Amino acid sequence: MAKIFISHSTKDKVIVDLFKNLILNAGFGVLDNDIAYTSAPETGVPTGGNIPQYIKENIADSDFVFFMISDNYRKSEVCLNEMGAAWALDKNVKPLLLHNVSFESVGWLYGMNLYAKIDDAGRLDELRDEFLDKYDSRTKTAVWNRQKTEFLDKLETCAQNNTALIRINSPIEEDELGLLDYREAFDNDLNLFNQIAGVLTDEMNQLSNKTATRTKQLSSLNPKSPNTSQARGIMINLANDMNQMSDAIDYNAPKLLEHFKTAIENAIHMQQCFDTDQDTKEGNRIALNDLIQSMISAKDTTAQGKDALLNIPDMEKSQIAAKKRLAKSYSVLIAVYDECITKAMELLKA
Repeated sequence: MAKIFISHSTKDKVIVDLFKNLILNAGFGVLDNDIAYTSAPETGVPTGGNIPQYIKENIADSDFVFFMISDNYRKSEVCLNEMGAAWALDKNVKPLLLHNVSFESVGWLYGMNLYAKIDDAGRLDELRDEFLDKYDSRTKTAVWNRQKTEFLDKLETCAQNNTALIRINSPIEEDELGLLDYREAFDNDLNLFNQIAGVLTDEMNQLSNKTATRTKQLSSLNPKSPNTSQARGIMINLANDMNQMSDAIDYNAPKLLEHFKTAIENAIHMQQCFDTDQDTKEGNRIALNDLIQSMISAKDTTAQGKDALLNIPDMEKSQIAAKKRLAKSYSVLIAVYDECITKAMELLKA
């Protein structure tokens, strides 16, 4: 059965409980054993379990990740880190907007255009259809309709009673955080940075393998009487490979920079919390140095990819255009790494 992770703010527990119980459990027939939802004892972190590790492992193993979007969600560092992890791992994400959140007010959801309101009956039907297409259903249509109706009725009751209502336009108040909070946030951003950099490195390795395959295909053509159509087809495929790499860089480079900036901000907060604590300082420096080394490694890999790209001869117009685009994307990514390394070195020397 489907493995589901519910990313949510604990302040929205009333509504998210309804979604889990009436939609996922009763409506879709998903068992609690297949749901990772930290706000319920039957689906949460086992006693004595490591919370960050539990979240990381369950996002990685999930088939679906539901983002329960609200003002509370927006203000939660943990929620935003969960969102970043799901994006980095290219998970099948399902963003749902809670009450009083408009489509126009969620522009902060970078790169996401598939969100829907949690009380949209049509969207709930589409979600069920997706489950039916992929998994065996354990509930009949009549049961689903009854559970969906009960869910929507209870949502309406919550709205009338002003229960867990979300007002995205209200000013965001910063919670007071301590050293451990900042350190946890720093570690989360470090992990997300490394995950995204790893995704890009894997994409570069795949492109290198594909390029070698395309080169081998070209070499197999008869040099005395080459088939122009075949050669053109090979180069068009190579152009598609390059454009996919460009897409991956263009999507992930801004996220790399975003997680880096947040990590540095939290590192500064950590220094301010206990300025005279040498053990804490040393731990922070080690973590920051690890981040710098991972960026240097990722930058070197990107530079090598760009060098290899520039050595590919220009043979077909779509391939030439894709090559130029990818060279620019590589340059942007290298500049991101350079900026991150410079800022991190400055903080390390402070």
